[in-house]
Amino acid sequence: MYYWDALVGRYRDEKGRFVGRDTVYAYVNQSLNISSNVSQALSSWVFDGNISVNDWKLAMRAEIKDEYIRQYLSFAGGRNNMTQADWGSIGGMLKEQYKYLDGFANDIASGDMTEAQIAARAQMYINSAREGRERAREKSALKADYDEVYWEINGALENCGGCIEFNQMSWQLIEDNPYKEAYPGSGDTVCLTNCGCQLVYKNSKTDKEYDY
Repeated sequence: MYYWDALVGRYRDEKGRFVGRDTVYAYVNQSLNISSNVSQALSSWVFDGNISVNDWKLAMRAEIKDEYIRQYLSFAGGRNNMTQADWGSIGGMLKEQYKYLDGFANDIASGDMTEAQIAARAQMYINSAREGRERAREKSALKADYDEVYWEINGALENCGGCIEFNQMSWQLIEDNPYKEAYPGSGDTVCLTNCGCQLVYKNSKTDKEYDY
């Protein structure tokens, strides 16, 4: 049983001990993997004609919505810590994804896409839910007095030029909006939602980094 300590922006267990970063990320990544499996199954079904394109779209909308909520809640401290602004933030992200999904459905209906193409594109929608995670992390970091941000690239991946440019900016004040509303997973970099980067936060006065 875990509970959220808003003062530090971290989870604690029933004994008050901090829950490790690896434990938290294991949960959120497991959720992403499950949603990925669902999207792959839906891709196969719509390609084979076992479900209609409209039914596929409705099912994908539901899966994307649920995954955005799960990712956001995980770093907002759970449902009890959600504000109207938090729900509005999720709604704004989903509205954008639903618009793109309509175009995706039209492309499937044209009959010009292979099963592999449908599956790969559907995966990108699931990956985009990481934007919800990153936006929630930013809000939690700010509440815990972390005021600087750094765009950290994943050295194990081939990073796009946009991410490398953000990374080379080093530490920046969050309030300056240094990345112009771009977040890992938001689709605002060349690598789109396949981005493997992460935002790192620290307190400029103490030089302490955010543990999540």
